[in-house]
Amino acid sequence: MKQAILITAFKNFDQLSEIAKFFDEDFSVYIHIDKKGGALASDLTKLEGLSNVVLVGQKYKVNWGGRNHLRCILFLISEALKDKNIQYFHLITGQDFPIKSKEAFKEFFNKNKEKDFLEHFTMPAACWNQGGMDRIEYYNLYDALDAKKSISTILKVLNIQKKFGLKRRLSKKLPTLYGGSTYWSLSRTTTNYINDYNGKNPSLLKRLKHTFCAEEIYMQTVVMNSELKDRAISNNLRFILWEEKHGSNPGVLDEMDFNAILESDAFFARKFDTPVSESLLQKLKENHS
Repeated sequence: MKQAILITAFKNFDQLSEIAKFFDEDFSVYIHIDKKGGALASDLTKLEGLSNVVLVGQKYKVNWGGRNHLRCILFLISEALKDKNIQYFHLITGQDFPIKSKEAFKEFFNKNKEKDFLEHFTMPAACWNQGGMDRIEYYNLYDALDAKKSISTILKVLNIQKKFGLKRRLSKKLPTLYGGSTYWSLSRTTTNYINDYNGKNPSLLKRLKHTFCAEEIYMQTVVMNSELKDRAISNNLRFILWEEKHGSNPGVLDEMDFNAILESDAFFARKFDTPVSESLLQKLKENHS
């Protein structure tokens, strides 16, 4: 069974190469690199030259928290589905790395090819601040403004709306909303359903403009309102450290996380960053060999 690795990235191009090199000819790699990022022509050429890399695209400029990240994901899905041999799809970032062997990937997902590993919960959700409804009930200007430069303005506009009760309308035509992690592993049946839904029901994607992290709502809402919902296991098989570490949340992983990673049931871990994660990455590569 052939599998696809879908990657959204904006930096760490050497690590992107390492991810692609980890997988063999039974895997095809599709990459979207932020159009406003710092990729050089030489970075793109290097990635395109790898035998299992099918696509290196720069279709969208991506602001953290903005809807264009979701549009990148939908673009990668549509491209990967063109290969009829691909039966399973994994979404990761350029700061992820596989933590199981290629053989483990093949065995597990062949065995579970009719299941989908997608974290999901109904909204409002206790695990999200204000149930997550402030993401969609107010204008979150991450599409228009770069949060790295203008987060104070974004939050100020959000707080003004809350202060004066200026909520956005939620149409009764919207399906029941679900949320969950951005990253997933999905069967071809479900991936194809999402792609078809996007073409036939553009209103949901349109409504998610100016929604904070729309990619944490869209997939879950589409799948869990469909007949495919019983296939979805609320476990995305990712090792993520949801705490502050090395100046980041989720935390940047280091060598101290090695044993916990190996003991997990995850197939990918994130996030990795240089130089903090270099020794951990080396240990993981040695463990795979």
